[in-house]
Amino acid sequence: MTSSTLIVTGADTAHFAHLRVLIGSWAAHLREVPLAVCDYGLTAEQRRELAGFSGLVILPAPEPVRHPWVGKSIVGKFLASERRPYAELMWIDADAFFASRPPDVHALIAGYDLMLDAHVQSVGEITLECNLAPLGLRRDDAYFSAGWWIARRGCLLETYAELCDKVEGQGNLWECDAFVAAIYAERLKLRTVAGSVWHARGKTSLHTCEVRGTEVFHAGQPVYVVHANEGYTVRPDGRRVFRRADLAAVQDHYEVIYGLQVAAHQIR
Repeated sequence: MTSSTLIVTGADTAHFAHLRVLIGSWAAHLREVPLAVCDYGLTAEQRRELAGFSGLVILPAPEPVRHPWVGKSIVGKFLASERRPYAELMWIDADAFFASRPPDVHALIAGYDLMLDAHVQSVGEITLECNLAPLGLRRDDAYFSAGWWIARRGCLLETYAELCDKVEGQGNLWECDAFVAAIYAERLKLRTVAGSVWHARGKTSLHTCEVRGTEVFHAGQPVYVVHANEGYTVRPDGRRVFRRADLAAVQDHYEVIYGLQVAAHQIR
């Protein structure tokens, strides 16, 4: 992956335990690619812990974040303080992690506005009635996952924030609904990729993927992102732990890498 890509995520103190796994996976596979963490409400101690990671920048909240989903929808406002140059941003939810190194996304997104995986269900199967008309969605529209995606710089983000503001608190997945609606509203040119490889999650290959040690595969191909959005229990610190022992061991592997990195920073 080239330095033109900026990886972006966001978390508050309740999601910090997830962030440790994600950052551990970033350190293992993508350390040279810059990472920005949108601060939805981290503690001073958590910020100090992150400060030791070279290539990682914490982006301060441009306005009070009422809900993590609102924080995610205003990623464009967070990025106003980002001074590193980038051509495309790769969003990844804090409860997801990199299971292997993705290919050069700068080349893949050339000629497109957005790379993402389509949901196996339609808008009508997911979006509640209260959000269909306000967001201009049709029941037979395709639904897209908002947990991982790549967008070229200059599209999506402003509309995403505006539409999320219209439906905040309405329905069960209002932030995701707004994300999908922004794609249609801007008539973005999409490169859809296989979620089973690029973004293993509850409705794709999360339960059918193969784990070999600390590596995750789908049909013999390495999986790039694994998302803990289904099939988990919750630890006392809030981190989701896969019920599948082999996937849980992969999460633990990256959490250990994170801890070793923090310890090394503290020794210095």
